[in-house]
Amino acid sequence: MEVDFNQPISHVIRAARRQRQLSQYSLARELATISGRPTITRDLVARWERGHQIPRLGTRQWLSVVLQVPQERLDIAAAAARRRSRLGHAVVTENAPASPGPARRAQGTPALLPVFRSRVQAGILAATLLNPDRSFSLTELAEHAGSSLASVDKENKLLEKAGILTSRREGTIRLMRAAGDGGPLVGPLTELMRLTYGVPQVIGEEFGAVPGVVRIVLGGVWADRFAGIPGPAPESVELLLAAPPGRKPDERALRTAAKRTEERLKRPVHFAVATLEPDLDTLQIPRQRPGHPVVEVAPIRPRVAPQIAGVALTGNEVVTQLLRTGQLEMAGGPAANSQPFLQLASKHIASAEHLTDASPDSAFVLLAQAAQLIGSALLAQQGLRASAAAPDHVVGTAVTAQFGHQFSQVEALRQRARELQTPTSRDSHVIPAEAKTYLGTVRSLLAAAAEVMPKLGLFG
Repeated sequence: MEVDFNQPISHVIRAARRQRQLSQYSLARELATISGRPTITRDLVARWERGHQIPRLGTRQWLSVVLQVPQERLDIAAAAARRRSRLGHAVVTENAPASPGPARRAQGTPALLPVFRSRVQAGILAATLLNPDRSFSLTELAEHAGSSLASVDKENKLLEKAGILTSRREGTIRLMRAAGDGGPLVGPLTELMRLTYGVPQVIGEEFGAVPGVVRIVLGGVWADRFAGIPGPAPESVELLLAAPPGRKPDERALRTAAKRTEERLKRPVHFAVATLEPDLDTLQIPRQRPGHPVVEVAPIRPRVAPQIAGVALTGNEVVTQLLRTGQLEMAGGPAANSQPFLQLASKHIASAEHLTDASPDSAFVLLAQAAQLIGSALLAQQGLRASAAAPDHVVGTAVTAQFGHQFSQVEALRQRARELQTPTSRDSHVIPAEAKTYLGTVRSLLAAAAEVMPKLGLFG
């Protein structure tokens, strides 16, 4: 069995739980049932996953059964966690707080971004604003923020009242997400979170997409601030990338990841590549000061692995300009998955086909939305998306510049659909023949996008 001796048990439990698609509550319930120990609660599971507590040997035996992980793996990970605790390392995954100190420390002013009154608030904003297409349960936000459900719920209500977050219910579960129409403050606030608390996510997305990178460790001034050590804002990002013996990551892919990371974080990135070793101290982070904390970053693998870029895109300069002006932004991880866009576009097209005679206006609106989704899919395949503050035409502008005149229909359909929203306009109605014509147009866009996508790689 091949084992990473450095991975702490908090990471092993979290990864195995998510692989089995269990919530922290579900895992606690299964453990309590199978072990006959009602004292195993969701809060205890949360403490394990945040690194605040290491499960005892007897509990690890039950964890092995429920999570379907060999007990030897859990024992090795528990030893790694104890070793890190002695060395004083801060170990996190995604945007959770770095240092396992007293609970009140998570509530205090964050050294990384002291304009917020608490790390709980900052953690919630980082999770929701940096993942605008995803909804979070209170439990998931509590994991991100490293706090109790009560504290997270209080902050959520304040942010929802301010129009930054929105909520909905699925049964008894309340889900939160970034408000799509959160006003002019959402764009700047999202960028602020990306440059501070979003550093692990951006790094995990960009370097996690490089084959051969199996471990990422972040150090330097940023790690100091994230761990709660006060001081000046970090001017650069220092990384150590670890790969298995004999599997060195591609240099070009690493440079592309570094360039994209620098573009997204607006600061230099210094990285070194090393072979995995059983002792964290043998791995040297560039510019890392002895005795200072480090942060373990979870590689975020793209759901659809991007192909190596093999085509020359005529719109590179246009896209670069849109990135420079903030109308487009780089995205990674699940946000760089084009398939959900294409699947929803296909559903819109199928629904529009049934409405062309009975309700051609409705059919046309669905087709216009499908065209926008196709354009967004082409951008996502390149690790791009429209920013929160971007004008409505940016998707059509980008894909037309890159893929030719056929894709000018993305913007043309959007403008025509906007006219339909003004019922008093003389152009506010679509006849069935027009709807049927555009049904074929959007189908051809979908086919063209499917043809070009295998040739696309990450933009950068």
